[in-house]
Amino acid sequence: MSARHVELNVNWSPRFSEEYVAETVQMAERAGIERIWAGELDLFLSPFEVARVVEEYTSLECGVIVTPKSVLTKPRIRYDVCVIPGGRGREYVEGVLKCIRKLDVEGRVYVGCSGRVMAKRAFETFRDSGMEPRIMPNYVRREFVEWVCCDLCWEEVLPIGPSLLLPSPMRDELLIAAILVMTSNERFAREFGFYEVYREISSLDVREMIAKSRLLGCEIVKKHERLLLENFTVSGRMDEVLEKLKELGNFVLGDPFFRDPRSMGELERLVF
Repeated sequence: MSARHVELNVNWSPRFSEEYVAETVQMAERAGIERIWAGELDLFLSPFEVARVVEEYTSLECGVIVTPKSVLTKPRIRYDVCVIPGGRGREYVEGVLKCIRKLDVEGRVYVGCSGRVMAKRAFETFRDSGMEPRIMPNYVRREFVEWVCCDLCWEEVLPIGPSLLLPSPMRDELLIAAILVMTSNERFAREFGFYEVYREISSLDVREMIAKSRLLGCEIVKKHERLLLENFTVSGRMDEVLEKLKELGNFVLGDPFFRDPRSMGELERLVF
């Protein structure tokens, strides 16, 4: 992780107009961001719609973070692509590996993952296919990133995670995003001593939280709020965020950063 640069994740919820997305990516361009990443989630519009807006309103590069089912049916893709499982279990792992082998992409290809099994098998698939192995871990601490990378010689390591300047009225959304990361891999939770917290938080209905943009089951979240923020987000005062980014090097500022006016207004100070 020798390079040092910051990129930005911009998702498109039906709550946002095209004008809002366009203004956001234009702000990112003015701040010095070079590439926008658009993620896939059931409650969001297609990341290819974000890519279209990026192309129309800026000269920025764009990448899409997608599941195999949403990308294999498309003709040649001119963006960078990060393939994510979209679920847990062997069938999802196999789906990602098959997708990597079959993708028709002009840009770079990454695997997005939170576990070592996926990382190791994806690395082998990249090499067997004659492709440069690139990974987007959804962790924000260096030791977590190194764990999921398995000491393999990745061409590029580009972590992505929930990000926000605090204080912010979007603290709930930040914690919801942290919960998604925290509960993404049981083996990780056991490895780093988070398993009991993992079990408690896994009982929450995160999908409903995302739909309502607010926390539910707040007592459980309040109990573990500090742990969630410190271990699964790049957040805090400006100096704290800068220190975390310095430690990580490459990083994609994830949701809800782009939705917070104050955070976006300070973006230029975070770009290396």
